[in-house]
Amino acid sequence: MRTTDNGQTPRPARAYRLPEDGPRPDLPLYERLIDDGIAAADAQGSAVDHLTARRLAIWLAARPQSPAFAQGLVRFVQTGAISHLLKTQLRIHARSGIHPDQPEVGRLLQYCIARGPDVGPIGENFAAACDQLDRADTLLKDLHDRARHGRAHPKQKRPEIDEPGPVALASRNPESQTVTLVLDAATASAAIFAIAAHADEREAHIREVQSYGQTLPEGSYGRRNRQAIAARETRVAARLRAVEHAYRMAIDRDTAFRPPEPTRACHSPEHAADREMELE
Repeated sequence: MRTTDNGQTPRPARAYRLPEDGPRPDLPLYERLIDDGIAAADAQGSAVDHLTARRLAIWLAARPQSPAFAQGLVRFVQTGAISHLLKTQLRIHARSGIHPDQPEVGRLLQYCIARGPDVGPIGENFAAACDQLDRADTLLKDLHDRARHGRAHPKQKRPEIDEPGPVALASRNPESQTVTLVLDAATASAAIFAIAAHADEREAHIREVQSYGQTLPEGSYGRRNRQAIAARETRVAARLRAVEHAYRMAIDRDTAFRPPEPTRACHSPEHAADREMELE
């Protein structure tokens, strides 16, 4: 059984509960979102952003912690304020070498250090804004899961026994750094549907990030970080939309370039008379 530094047995800290007006992420989803936030921070060589730090605090508060540590975590979750007590507890656990959540504690400590002297509450609606993003990410996850497991394989009539299997071939050109895919029509349609759904996810995430970024002070670390995330997500979404557009162009090409029928172009009396003479 774990004990605190003063020899007392810690009480399990109650996880911070999101409002009841939307789906709440479970701990496994928080872990995925935290991993995404850490990856984004590592790519930029910076500390995690406010939202990821709050998710780290929620995840830590949901695990057995000492009362003092849990109190500091919950206060940060609610206001974004970094108390001296919280920073002290983070330093103790990060340097202990035996704390089971040392990697997460270390990340949160790194964030606190990056905040510098700005340790006060983050705006008046910090918790509400983060809760909104958490609910949006939960909805996006559900959409992504449906696209992967449901919409990618839509309900349809039972296939015939002799229905051909899917065609999916790929070749890579190392010189041009391009990949060529050859798919049958049904497989391509399913793949494009999933790509479009994922693009929807990215674009919704961009809007949420930009909306939250506008609530942060101009020139602040959090706002710059949100702008960088939005720019990266925009590039990814643009690539996905490019694939979707290329597919649509290929499918609609016959219709788009089909010449008009002669009978629809002959509206004048002279053309009608010429047409009658040709028929005779």
